[in-house]
Amino acid sequence: MTETALRFMPPPFLNEPYADEWTAPFWEACQQQRLVIPRCTSCGRTRMPPTRFCPQCRKQGLEFAPISGRGVVFTFIVVRHALYPGMEEYVPYVPAAIDAEGGGPARFVSNVVNCDPEDVRIGMDVKVVWHEVNKSFFLPLWEPA
Repeated sequence: MTETALRFMPPPFLNEPYADEWTAPFWEACQQQRLVIPRCTSCGRTRMPPTRFCPQCRKQGLEFAPISGRGVVFTFIVVRHALYPGMEEYVPYVPAAIDAEGGGPARFVSNVVNCDPEDVRIGMDVKVVWHEVNKSFFLPLWEPA
């Protein structure tokens, strides 16, 4: 999916992630347009973002398991005012916490796109849509299912 096909996108400079040794596998999967969830290899708990230690068992083992790319809006806000000068053309946009199918209890924090911000609701079914930020980076966003 290209940027021009998505509506209610967040400002482009808010799209650049920082990958470290714990998050790189997630971003590498995104490059292939695959949604994965980090899971502890000791106790099985999912966590997002990927962190050095499991919040449940405090172990470091981590694997990235594929998930369906479907989910439900847990909570959201509508950003109606530009946070910085020059962002006026990008408002409104909708940052949200998404309960991804197969990802619990971890939640994805991303944006709901291709939907009027007034139509976004808690409990709304969504699916992942891939936004090509540049030739080497795809960002997972969510749209109504």
